[in-house]
Amino acid sequence: NRIIMYIVKYVLWVSVIVILPGLSGIRAQSPGCTDPQALNYSPAAGVNDGSCLYPPVSLMPATLVRSLPATVKETSGLIFLDGFLWTHNDSGGEPVLYKLDTLRGKVRATLTITNARNVDWEEITRDQDYIYIGDFGNNLGNRKDLLIYKVSKAAITGAENGEAEAEIIRFAYGDQLDFTIANRSNNFDCEAMLASGDSLYLFSKNWADQHTRLYALPKTPGEYIARPKSSFNADGLITGADISPSGKEVMLCGYKNYSPFIWLLYDFRDADFFGGNKRRIDFSGHTGTQTEGVAYLRDYEAVISSERTAVSPAGLFKIFTRPWTGNTGDPLPDAFK
Repeated sequence: NRIIMYIVKYVLWVSVIVILPGLSGIRAQSPGCTDPQALNYSPAAGVNDGSCLYPPVSLMPATLVRSLPATVKETSGLIFLDGFLWTHNDSGGEPVLYKLDTLRGKVRATLTITNARNVDWEEITRDQDYIYIGDFGNNLGNRKDLLIYKVSKAAITGAENGEAEAEIIRFAYGDQLDFTIANRSNNFDCEAMLASGDSLYLFSKNWADQHTRLYALPKTPGEYIARPKSSFNADGLITGADISPSGKEVMLCGYKNYSPFIWLLYDFRDADFFGGNKRRIDFSGHTGTQTEGVAYLRDYEAVISSERTAVSPAGLFKIFTRPWTGNTGDPLPDAFK
């Protein structure tokens, strides 16, 4: 009996040694808010579950260009490439991209897409080899000709005016069944797109409920049905998107009652952009400004464009995101104090 008792004690002792580290690991991987800046930060959490809540932040962004040329008064999308910004106008504009310098916003060159027309160009994005122009503005909610123009990036690197032919990606929303006209009161408008990996990601502009849905499309020309991957209560209209060079941060710009804001999405996994931290920054002192495009210059630094309104000229703003997404404790830049 004594021998059996010793054997049992030994087995229990070994089990404790083996099992306890495993339990500790399980605790370390418990889900919760992992951002120390959040109101509900959980030091015990090892996996960010996207639940972080943040205090309201309002700031006046730095003005990069106070007034853009009339040629691009309806600037609606923005990319940064080789030291220059490229933009375009929206519905009714020419099928043309405009190259802007970052000092004064002057037009330095143009690129005409020869086989395209501008029904309602609302966004532009890029990857290593191509640029993508979103002709998917849908204020009325009844469009059945949504498409994206795909153009070789090599076509827009020159200093002179040029022309290029585009490949075409056509698509329809798989969750849209009603095409009744609903001017600025539908949930199937779109003005925001980014390129990541082998896909294009679209963020809807929901006039009716102020939410946004995420769709994914292949980059290969063809015809596709886009189905929603996830959704998020943006509490406003999403009008532009870009992903940082590192791929670790997404910025969505938009407005509510013509008061601009951005959403910063970070600490997400893969393309689950709404699965990580979501932090809103409201712009103060710019009521009446219609922000439309966003482009990262580098990690933590982005430019936002606005089109002309009755009270505000088309312009460019600059914002630095490191104080919120870098987790470095850096103070706010002087422009934001």
